[in-house]
Amino acid sequence: MRSLLLCGILVTLPTALRAQDVETSANNLRTPVEQVGTLEPNFVIMPIPMSNPSIGTGLGVAALAIYQPKGSARPWTSGLGGLYTDSKSWGVAAFQKAYLGGDKYRVTAGAGTGVFNVDFFGIGANAGASGRSIELEQKASGGVLEVLARMREHVHAGLRFRYIKMDSTFNTTSLLPQLQLPDIELQSQVSQLGLSGEFDSRDSEYNPRSGVYANGQWMVADDVLGSDFDYSRLTGAVNGYHTVNDKTVLAWRGSICRSGDGAPFYDLCNYGQSNDLRGYTTGQYRDHAMFAVQAEVRRKIYKRFGAVAFAGVGEVSSEFSKMSTKDLLPAAGIGARFEASTKYHVNVSIDYAVGDGTSALYFYVGEAF
Repeated sequence: MRSLLLCGILVTLPTALRAQDVETSANNLRTPVEQVGTLEPNFVIMPIPMSNPSIGTGLGVAALAIYQPKGSARPWTSGLGGLYTDSKSWGVAAFQKAYLGGDKYRVTAGAGTGVFNVDFFGIGANAGASGRSIELEQKASGGVLEVLARMREHVHAGLRFRYIKMDSTFNTTSLLPQLQLPDIELQSQVSQLGLSGEFDSRDSEYNPRSGVYANGQWMVADDVLGSDFDYSRLTGAVNGYHTVNDKTVLAWRGSICRSGDGAPFYDLCNYGQSNDLRGYTTGQYRDHAMFAVQAEVRRKIYKRFGAVAFAGVGEVSSEFSKMSTKDLLPAAGIGARFEASTKYHVNVSIDYAVGDGTSALYFYVGEAF
């Protein structure tokens, strides 16, 4: 669960706030979630320093309300967030996660907009490895709506709608051939509708100690939906959590992405996005196929303080069949944790990660996954 700052919705925006895949619930009980009683509302409002290789250094502000309506099996989360960085990038977003009918239905909705001044390296692993880039201004807005219904214990499935509107401008008139893009991709929109599902056996969602969380989405963009491009996009991830002892948890994650032919550059698989992996500039390595695996040790140190150590590896390519072990991109790092909300066990996190010739410092609310 990457930064709750923008509560997951800015997955739809380019190289944005590392705010991805938010799942919400209480972590104050180690019993099945359905047995949790009504909890008092908890509010978290805090500034978040930012140092991100994608959009620069600056400040974000997150405002979260965690509450459990009468009769709800799980706490709901409402969120607002915004940021500004020294690259003159800014963004705002709102988010809502709700559990209806005793967790029979799970509803996620959100929207965001912003201007992001980023480096564009081109498409493909070789383009990313060259380190040559140009400045790109992306004015983006987007939204997502997902409704899932319980199919059986731990399993929910349903529909997801996703919308992106993009206006991109290069801050130079002399482009290298490998950095040129079709005009249609600079000012365009994408509308996608598809299937979504998840398996969730975690003991909690903010800070799990056991269980598995898996999710997948198959989205189709089509002119019938108002999209300027026709293509499909498949994403999936599996997270696992294992209690080592009272103070230590081992967590792991594996993910894949496949963005079909015809996808615009801003909706390709971006290495370093959606929690995969820390240490890389989001968008430096982008292509039609991607995978990433990582593991993390989480340990309580003293009272509300804790620490993590993590490592992972992954790759991007035009096809999964063209991936090679010689092109793997490793990453590793360490981090500190402070339990900002003792009621819901929500951590404030600081991570330092190193990739292949790159490094980055991250400030965020929650855990990486």
